[in-house]
Amino acid sequence: MRKELQWIVIAFTATCASLAWAARKPKPAPAPQPVVETAPAPVFERVGFTSEDGVTLAGRRYGAPGVAWVILSHQYNRDQTSWENFATRLAGAGYTVLTYDFRGYGDSGGKQDIAHIDRDLGAAVAYARANGATALALVGASMGGIATVPVAVATKPQAIVLLTVGPSFNGLVAGDDNLKAIAAPKLFVGAKYDFAMEDTRRMAETAAEPKELIVSKGGGHGTDIFGAGDGDAIEQQITAFIQRTVPLP
Repeated sequence: MRKELQWIVIAFTATCASLAWAARKPKPAPAPQPVVETAPAPVFERVGFTSEDGVTLAGRRYGAPGVAWVILSHQYNRDQTSWENFATRLAGAGYTVLTYDFRGYGDSGGKQDIAHIDRDLGAAVAYARANGATALALVGASMGGIATVPVAVATKPQAIVLLTVGPSFNGLVAGDDNLKAIAAPKLFVGAKYDFAMEDTRRMAETAAEPKELIVSKGGGHGTDIFGAGDGDAIEQQITAFIQRTVPLP
């Protein structure tokens, strides 16, 4: 019996020694985790202004305040956030960039009233000029492009860009006479497989000189063009057009 107890004590002591050694033994370093790169958040300042008929509109200003501004007007099924990447690109090129939500969209007040969104763009132009803009490019996607046409006649910007635009939408009308009356350089942007391609081409043909037409090889509508295979090239061409027609001081 005493002999058995001796063996038990020896076994227990050996086990304790093994555990103590395991505790002292350094643990292997954890495997390195892959680094996930995330795109930096767009940098902008939230701004606000009011339309002539009293609707409070929410906007974002990208880039430092300057004299050369670009105003971006969104399409029907989007809001101003659809311009984030392009606005950041233009701001990086040195422009002051203003995006905004049409009435009833995003953070803006009022109800959606497409027939009167040209008043919202008019208020954006007034805001830009009140804050130092002496040169303007107006860029509109789809319905934002339709609104750009009559506003350009009234406000006389230095250049306009119309993405996948049509002649009218829900009471909002571009107007052939307006296209012919705009003296500023005009860039029309279409997409080969977009439903508005023929309308965009016809409006480009109707517009007065100077004018240009570029066509994406994809089928994106409005700012969706930027997500197509040649989207970056389209952005570069639009940026180059703005740099030619609205040069920085």
